[in-house]
Amino acid sequence: MNIVLFGATGGIGKCLSYDLVKDNNLFIGSRNLNQIDDLMLDINDKIVSDNLNYKCSGDCVDVTDFNSISLFFEKANEFLGSIDCIINCVGSLLLKPAHLLSEVEIIDTYKTNVFSCFGILKHSFPYLKNNGGKIIFFSSSASKVGLKNHEAISSAKAAVSSLALSSASTYSRYGIRVNAVAPGLVDTGLTKNIINNKMSLEYSKKLHGLNKIGNPENFIPIIRSLIDDRSDWISGQTFFIDGGLSNIK
Repeated sequence: MNIVLFGATGGIGKCLSYDLVKDNNLFIGSRNLNQIDDLMLDINDKIVSDNLNYKCSGDCVDVTDFNSISLFFEKANEFLGSIDCIINCVGSLLLKPAHLLSEVEIIDTYKTNVFSCFGILKHSFPYLKNNGGKIIFFSSSASKVGLKNHEAISSAKAAVSSLALSSASTYSRYGIRVNAVAPGLVDTGLTKNIINNKMSLEYSKKLHGLNKIGNPENFIPIIRSLIDDRSDWISGQTFFIDGGLSNIK
């Protein structure tokens, strides 16, 4: 399978990159060129060199810029030959009450989380319309649970889930499946300020029904399931992978 993965140098994206390249061709993207180059070198050295059936490359991409997304897909298609699956792991975390948010902070949150998904839908369509494909967005459990100071990110991620639902309907005629995955609190660089604060960490654990936070490896099974051809009857869904945060009290 030929997979395009955005946000490859983040905690979840990097974990998925290392796993998926074991039996898929991968084109990965990140806004940091040095980080994406380092990741590609490491993947090719540790994994691809031992399994020449699959290949990995990538490039820098700004998911808040439609032109950058369009060019990235051109490069991905040139390298892969065709595109079967797209995963957008890009995200941000802004914890601040609404009355303290600046206009710039709100716009940046929406551009990173929502605008990026629109850009991916728009510019991936030419490559998927003839043979179908799979698109996976990353939402958040904050879209479903009322969490203090999450107004910006919770509303943006709710928009991502709604976008997955509507676009799944729009593009079903082309055999394109669109789903979203909604994490709870996951131990990544994005959440280090919470993880490294003992009081915040303990409070966060108690919000999750299983009384623990997640790790990037928790998302490998759901992603592998959704890209599997046997899941071709699943579309328009948001899957909450959150240790019970959204449902267990």
